[in-house]
Amino acid sequence: MVLVSLLFFLILQIAPSQAKDLGTYGIIYPIEEVDPLQLIQQKLKGMEERGEIEQHNHALQMRTKALVERPKPVEGIGKAIKSRVFTYDPTYIVPEDIKDHLGRIIHARGTKINPLETVSLSQELVFIDGEDPEQKAWAFCRIQCSVSSSTGLILGLDPRTKDKIQKNNKVRLILVKGAPLALSEEWGVLVYFDQGGFLCKKLGIKHVPAFVTQDKTRIIVEEVVLGGRS
Repeated sequence: MVLVSLLFFLILQIAPSQAKDLGTYGIIYPIEEVDPLQLIQQKLKGMEERGEIEQHNHALQMRTKALVERPKPVEGIGKAIKSRVFTYDPTYIVPEDIKDHLGRIIHARGTKINPLETVSLSQELVFIDGEDPEQKAWAFCRIQCSVSSSTGLILGLDPRTKDKIQKNNKVRLILVKGAPLALSEEWGVLVYFDQGGFLCKKLGIKHVPAFVTQDKTRIIVEEVVLGGRS
């Protein structure tokens, strides 16, 4: 064991003295690290000079405008071919204690809370396919009846009455397909869109037209068949 250790020590001492400089072969290029930020700036400058950035911004604006004017239709919603009435209970159970800023418990864990016990729907919710003329006519009649019963005004007839009509409108129109801004301009009332189908999923709506009302602490949902079909 002592002999092996001695040989290893001698090799370490001798090896450096036998190292040779073999010279340089070929061309040596300096290693330079490229700044990623500089590369990005150069690429952007080139795109700007070629007008590509302006083209990209314009295309983005047009796509955004198109999505605002005509959002993506809600998936899984068809036209009602059979009447259906059902209820939705908004009651939920508090998962953990809710406390105020002083640490006092407002609602203990496990408490059942129904929002309709303290607030109520101020408007009837109406869901339609905004590209279906039959559904649009049905919704128009519901809104017109709501407005004319208290004001005698007619939708879309006089732009000067728009504010008064909206104030007395007891129907909130929500599209699952179509162009809400154009319809709002045409009828003179606010028109909404169920982005991502959030409300339809929450309320369990599968078909349109449908309308939603409140009955004490419950939500009543009715899917309507038009044209005398059932």
